[in-house]
Amino acid sequence: MTEPAPGLTPNNLEPIGDCRVLHDVHAQPGIKTVEGTMMPLLSGVTIRSHLIVMHAGQYCEAHPHETESIIYTISGRWVFCTIEDGKEVRTVIGPNDLFHVPGGVPTGFETPFGEDASILIVKSGNESYEEMVSGISWARDEMAKDAAKGMPFYYEDLSSDHPARVYARKVAGRDPGVSGGEA
Repeated sequence: MTEPAPGLTPNNLEPIGDCRVLHDVHAQPGIKTVEGTMMPLLSGVTIRSHLIVMHAGQYCEAHPHETESIIYTISGRWVFCTIEDGKEVRTVIGPNDLFHVPGGVPTGFETPFGEDASILIVKSGNESYEEMVSGISWARDEMAKDAAKGMPFYYEDLSSDHPARVYARKVAGRDPGVSGGEA
């Protein structure tokens, strides 16, 4: 069993009647992973939410999740990748963009712009905050194992002709897989 990060509890959580207000999502404690820093936020009866701060230069291959998601970009620009007709398709996502991902659809996240991006993810699920922390800790450990086996999590891990780097040069005007980002 994976040990969760010690002492992770929400900051600035205000009960108000039967509701809860979580003030300042960026002030929440998180767990650093090779995919970014993940911060569990709130869980409800049938929904849950977390924040991911994707750091500049990160790459995450398109992969499916069982549950559907609504994803809102709080800050930064990034590239969303999915599979359509057996081929990767990409689009640039920016602040205030909101989109839906059905369960089972592959999604990839790339940050070629030299800036971090913060995204809020709302998913179906009924895990408690503690269960979310445990799940994120487990994911951190699994991704670390994948990285140790050679799975790429950064542009620098990709060949120069990899579609993610080609697209990054096109939309960002730079190559995030090269020190300094020269195109």
